[in-house]
Amino acid sequence: MSLTDPTLVPNILAISLFVVTVFVSLRASYIYSHTRSPRLFILGLSMGVISLTAADNLVANFITIPFNTYWFLYLGQTISYFFIWASFFRSSDEYLHGLMRWHIIGSLLALGLLLASPAIPPFPTNNVLRAIMSASRSIPCFGIFCCYIMAFMRKNARFSFLMSLAFLLLTVGPWIIVEKYFVATGGDILDGTGDVLRLVGLVVLLIAVLWG
Repeated sequence: MSLTDPTLVPNILAISLFVVTVFVSLRASYIYSHTRSPRLFILGLSMGVISLTAADNLVANFITIPFNTYWFLYLGQTISYFFIWASFFRSSDEYLHGLMRWHIIGSLLALGLLLASPAIPPFPTNNVLRAIMSASRSIPCFGIFCCYIMAFMRKNARFSFLMSLAFLLLTVGPWIIVEKYFVATGGDILDGTGDVLRLVGLVVLLIAVLWG
């Protein structure tokens, strides 16, 4: 792969997204094994699913496959972020443990989309539908950002600040990517910029989990 290869930057981003999300997932799962915090379980499982979407995207960059994995890519990420957000709706143990069970079911359904990708309908070519699917990831991320920024204003904790910054970047990134569906030129630049912001957001998320 040469420096002039147009797939170089997307591949680097896909690899980076995969590595960072795997590390976040493993770290959150490790802490969960000691604290048994439902929110850490949900974070670990969510990042695990998102790492699979990054791996799927990376494979698609290298190999042309007749599978419709975009359904898994978008819905897998949206479902994962939604359950992180939903973990803030209530704090009771009964609610959070019930949410864990629903999260496992939702993640299995998302993985089912990946396994069924050879048989499911092709991803729509309509730019408006593609934009909606891409932007859907921002909605739960913005909700998570609001939860953490309010927690930071109450307690002034470094962890809450880092998490709010991470999910702010994860909110903005997909919205920038959405713009590529409505411009005649510069779509690759918008796509790359959005992916870089998402990557930085995940790196900040990793820092929060490690040292926050």
